[in-house]
Amino acid sequence: MSARTPCDNIMKLAVVGAGGAGKSTLIARLATGNYLETNMTVGFDVESWIVDTGHNTCIKVALFDLGGQKQFRFFQGSFVLGARLALIVFDCTSFRSLLEVEEWLGMIESIPSSRRLLVGTKADVEGAICDEEISERAKDLGVDYVLISSKTGENFDKLLDKLQEMVRST
Repeated sequence: MSARTPCDNIMKLAVVGAGGAGKSTLIARLATGNYLETNMTVGFDVESWIVDTGHNTCIKVALFDLGGQKQFRFFQGSFVLGARLALIVFDCTSFRSLLEVEEWLGMIESIPSSRRLLVGTKADVEGAICDEEISERAKDLGVDYVLISSKTGENFDKLLDKLQEMVRST
């Protein structure tokens, strides 16, 4: 798809999760196709990603990156309004970040579970949480999950496939 092809629709995707989980790095890889070092998100940030829907059309996805620190939560709910999809991100090396997923559910409750995806980042780092724990957590939440590395690109193709399917079906 040409960079000049106008997109037919714009869709909002909320990216939530614990501070330091790797949300910004994941988004940077989605937006650019490359691994980029990122800094802590202060409050929120917005990037965009283009999904080719076929037949010379596309959807522009606005990726709302919500800073994970608690001091930002009081105003972040308004940034989720109108979101049609959500990524719930946790760090595969931090069981605590997997437990903190629960804290974000109230903020994204307007998004159906079929349009939510649990994403474990840093899958390339030693000391990862066992897959059984993650699978059980995803089942409890009623969502699908994928474990990725934004740095190495491990399983990023699976994430792209799942996201593109969610975008196209929305």
